[in-house]
Amino acid sequence: MKKAKRAPTNEDDAVVTEQAKPNHTEKIKSQVLAKIGKPPRLDRVEVSRHNNGKYRVNIWQQPVSDNSIAVTFAPRIGLSYYLTVSETGEIIHSNPPLTKLSGSA
Repeated sequence: MKKAKRAPTNEDDAVVTEQAKPNHTEKIKSQVLAKIGKPPRLDRVEVSRHNNGKYRVNIWQQPVSDNSIAVTFAPRIGLSYYLTVSETGEIIHSNPPLTKLSGSA
């Protein structure tokens, strides 16, 4: 008895396509920080890949400490960018534009 071959599903196609695309998250992270400078109270930079060369970059910052209250605040997204990136990982377009932060290190 011959086994029937399973027809590829859209999920299978998506996995193959997703693996073929290079991951430029570290390159994007360094480009963003180079263009805007290091934000004050930087906690972390998260880069998430979307489709068609689009990426979302969220820059998390520690809140300003307030000594008059005894509550610890968690990091918050201080800046967020939606980027269009080339196949080599170079930033082509940013919304909002990547501008140098005043007072950044």
